[in-house]
Amino acid sequence: MKSYQLLLLLLINPVLSGCGQSGPLYLPGQVPPIHVQPEVKPEPKPEIKPETKPDIKPEANQ
Repeated sequence: MKSYQLLLLLLINPVLSGCGQSGPLYLPGQVPPIHVQPEVKPEPKPEIKPETKPDIKPEANQ
């Protein structure tokens, strides 16, 4: 086997093997070929804001 043929085989091999993909490629927005459970997203916790205290200016003693 000549060196260019070996190089070509090594470059094409990952493409032909599909990088370990066992089935058709799943693209977002398309129906997957197998059953996929929908993701359950937890509800965000409400933000708790600290209470603001009114500014109390000390009275000047007269």
